Amino acid sequence: MNRPDPESLLSKLNSEEEKSKRGKLKIFFGYAAGVGKTYSMLESAHILKENGVDVVVGYVEQHSRKETLALIDGLEVLDIKEVKYKNIILKEFNLDLALKRNPEVILVDELAHTNAKGCRHAKRWQDIEELLMAGIDVYTTVNVQHLESLNDIIEIVTNVCVKETIPDKIIDLSSQLELIDVEPDVLLERFNQGKIYKKEQAIRAQENFFTKDNLIALRELALRKTAQKVNKEVEITRLSKGKEIVIPTSETILACVSPSPSSQKILRTASRISQASLSKLIAIHIKNPSQKEMSKEAKKQLENNLELAKKLGAEIVLLHGDNMVEDILRFAKMRNVTKIIIGRNHRTHSIFSKFVKKDIVDKLIDEADYIDIHVIPYKGRSSNRYITKNESSLISKIKVSSLDIIKLLCITIVVSVISSVLKYMGFIQENIYLIYILGVALVSVVTKGYTAGIISSVINVILLNYLFTEPFYTLDIDDPNHIITLVVFCIVGIITSTLTSIIQQQVEIYSKREQNTHMLYEINRSFLRLSNKEEIIKKGLELLSVGLDKNVVCYIKDKKQKELKLYKNIKNKENEKIFISESEKAVATWVFNNSTIAGNGTATLPGSRGFYMPIIGMNETLGVIGISSLGKKIDNEDICLIEAVIAQMAISIDREILAEVQKEASLEIESERLRSSLLRAISHDLRTPLAGISGAVSTIIKNKDAINESIIDELLHGVFEDTQWLIRLVENLLSMTRIDEGKLEVKKNPEMIEEVISETLSHIKKRIQYIKLKIDIPNEILFVPMDAKLIEQVLINLIDNAIKYSKDECEINIKVYEEGEYIAFEVKDNGPGICENVIDNIFDRFFTGEIKYSDSRKGVGLGLSICKSIINAHKGDISVRNNKDKGATFKFILPKED
Repeated sequence: MNRPDPESLLSKLNSEEEKSKRGKLKIFFGYAAGVGKTYSMLESAHILKENGVDVVVGYVEQHSRKETLALIDGLEVLDIKEVKYKNIILKEFNLDLALKRNPEVILVDELAHTNAKGCRHAKRWQDIEELLMAGIDVYTTVNVQHLESLNDIIEIVTNVCVKETIPDKIIDLSSQLELIDVEPDVLLERFNQGKIYKKEQAIRAQENFFTKDNLIALRELALRKTAQKVNKEVEITRLSKGKEIVIPTSETILACVSPSPSSQKILRTASRISQASLSKLIAIHIKNPSQKEMSKEAKKQLENNLELAKKLGAEIVLLHGDNMVEDILRFAKMRNVTKIIIGRNHRTHSIFSKFVKKDIVDKLIDEADYIDIHVIPYKGRSSNRYITKNESSLISKIKVSSLDIIKLLCITIVVSVISSVLKYMGFIQENIYLIYILGVALVSVVTKGYTAGIISSVINVILLNYLFTEPFYTLDIDDPNHIITLVVFCIVGIITSTLTSIIQQQVEIYSKREQNTHMLYEINRSFLRLSNKEEIIKKGLELLSVGLDKNVVCYIKDKKQKELKLYKNIKNKENEKIFISESEKAVATWVFNNSTIAGNGTATLPGSRGFYMPIIGMNETLGVIGISSLGKKIDNEDICLIEAVIAQMAISIDREILAEVQKEASLEIESERLRSSLLRAISHDLRTPLAGISGAVSTIIKNKDAINESIIDELLHGVFEDTQWLIRLVENLLSMTRIDEGKLEVKKNPEMIEEVISETLSHIKKRIQYIKLKIDIPNEILFVPMDAKLIEQVLINLIDNAIKYSKDECEINIKVYEEGEYIAFEVKDNGPGICENVIDNIFDRFFTGEIKYSDSRKGVGLGLSICKSIINAHKGDISVRNNKDKGATFKFILPKED
């Protein structure tokens, strides 16, 4: 049996441990330049070096400060990377050299730095993420103004918009956050002494950003952020130790995102609230399918807002609906949201509009009974405000397409002709009114929106008055009753068209929801029916290829080849070579190793031709999905589809992996059980013959002069029988080992039946000298393709089995005959036979049935199992049956030709 190698098991455990290992990040945190972050980081590096830690300087911004330069001496400094950009040589951190050097600790200054074009990552914090994934500890520095969630507050405090920002998750995931703090007066003194910037730069900085009021505010923000980090760690530690019987549930924050720039302020505010309360943040955007398509500026702004939400660690949710308030509240109730963050622009509303129509904020406040509504005011500049095509002007709101106008005119003409015919036939005027109302309803049904229906109702009223109301062919009305009729007709037409338009919008919205639900259902159902890893991957690629209409590939780690195996679904053959080139495979490999999104449209390796997203399972990264970004750009709805398919792929692949692990565990358990049974049986069965051999030999040695030769011969005969039994046991064990290891080789050659049987009997001639043996073989010479040695072992085991379980007067009949395309061998005995309830298990390994007559050596149950394996390897079959009178017959057949 295949016993696992302890060395391989240890190697596997070590590799899994190394894979889960992640470097630690220590951030030296300050509220402004010059507080001493870099200085403190270098001092810590010297302490590490004195303690024997392998520490190197990856990149340090020196700013020509003498004290900082002095501390670099004595530390190993890596070469910088020079990048040419617009005829300028820029100096950047050399990530590849750092990974190759692989120190224990590396110093990388300026966490929020933006890398030059041509580097692997757009931001330095992404470089640091890759170092951490490689298991390297990193020391870095950052100021409070570079935190993404505080960006709008920094702009309010300092009147400066900071462009270089980092996600707050970097701070939250850091192992250590060390605050470097000095009094603002001390910092200003350093400015005046020229220790931070040159005097000319220092004067300009103190006049703008580095005023004392600004420094005090920035210092407060830094202290608060540090306190939040400490409080969160204390809370997590307290809860993890189980000291609280009741663990309070954290709040859920819902931020409403729109194409407006004000959404960025909403998201940052929501992020700060969620971090302070240790709660989950969800960003929701509701799209109304009935609205016209957004402008390019609005689409771009919406993508920027959703990208910011991702940076802030929010869960992105995209919904479709026409009633925003109802949809927001429905989702909030479903997800147990406790706070809704929404923005309000400062616009001028007339008193009339406030009473006639409430905005979304007022409706939310009115209808949300138990959810806190946080309203974020925003007064944006007109140049920065992007609006949808619907909102551009009043004209755009009532705009009717040329196709709708043609439909309106056609229906109106047809209705007018029918009404003229009815008038000519003498029908009353009320019937003509009904025909025109029918026309308004038809216009509302066949056109989009309610504008065409309203226009149709007005035109129809004018035509009714002009053509069918006295005086005819004028707009004058003689009868006052007709005035009321026409006004009511117009109102009914407008209401009908409006309601019809609302129904159409609802149908479109519910149709979109049904499509999304059906798509998710089909995705789930498709993967539930699959039970093979390759089928799961092919189905995922098929769904993505159809849903996105793009070339899609998948890289899955092949355990046998220890590299990424490529699966592809290519729609456009012209771009196939570009999409699966070596450079694209390198990007996919990086995504697999770092479990991070990368490629075109991202901040990591944006020069790639494809967009790559990892398939992350329960314990490891399972693979990478690559999507061609040629043609239509991948938007947020596409990403939602990709994430849905990848999630199902990960679940299905994990299910297959678990099934394989469970199968291996079951096999291992069964192997251990069989191994234990074997050892127990061998130890028990070896005891009897060894005791007999030992007893006989010791008797002969001690009493050889006192006992006669006949007794000595009898004792030696017993010793011989016991040794023969031990030899057969060892041969069976060796055969079993070869079978389990897959080393049982069948070398077939044409063999004569007489020679095989004769050779078999010669091996056990002393065993059969006291039994009645009858051999019945055909008169003609038979040649059968077989491995003679293995077939001899089968016959020996069958004859030995018959002798073992028969009475004293043992009779064995060996018969060979032709049976169609096979040659049949039978070994018949006159023993007690086999119980019917165990006959089906007689060839199972380690099975020893209860036999009425047997000797003291019952056996370990390997002989018949080995016989079956040998016969099956010859493409034959073996069976057993009880004889009519007494005994049993074992029969096996071998094919005449291979």
